[in-house]
Formats: sequence, C-alpha cells, structure tokens
Amino acid sequence: MSIKLFAAGCTLIILTGCTNIYFDNGMQSKVSNKALKSSQWHHNFALALYEGSEPLDLAKHCPQGEWQSVHTYKSFTNGLAEVVVNQIGPAWYPKTVEVQCNKVPFKAK
Repeated sequence: MSIKLFAAGCTLIILTGCTNIYFDNGMQSKVSNKALKSSQWHHNFALALYEGSEPLDLAKHCPQGEWQSVHTYKSFTNGLAEVVVNQIGPAWYPKTVEVQCNKVPFKAK
C-alpha cells in the first residue's frame, strides 16, 4: 500500500508542472533605488484556451518610466483557487502577472 501511495505522490508531483515566463526589456539595471512593482491575476477559462482578462497595458502600469520585466507564473494561491473551482469541471485557470518598472530620467516622446 505505501509503495502505491509513494508512486502516486511522485506521479502527481511530476505531472503538476509550474510555469514561469519572464519577459525582460533590455539589461536588468542594478540601480540603488527600488523599481516599482505591481501584481495582478490573469484569468483563463475552458482548459486555458480562452483569455478572460484584458491584455496588460504596460504604459498604464509604468506611467513614469519604462517596463523592465514582466513575470507570469502560477502561485500557490492561484493553484489552490484553481483546484477548488475545477472540482466541478475544467473551467478556470488563474495566473499571477508581475510588472516591474524602472524610473527613467526623461521619457522621449
């Protein structure tokens, strides 16, 4: 019994892959001041084939500079909410999107 349980646990761990996607805009700066960071959930539906959220407007998230990095991932809270909702059927697949902004001395128009 314990070998079957162990095998089932290992299979579950292997099959539940986490995704991390990074989009970087140029070189990461090592500036002493902290960059602005915002985070929000992005919603996908129907086996993650339909996007329920609007695309991210990076100019809105970084009004006083330019975006430095966008990180898309499934957090523990996203996974927990997904498991609870998807007990009925494969309906909702949330992810977290973090945008990191850099302040620039001037913005070209």
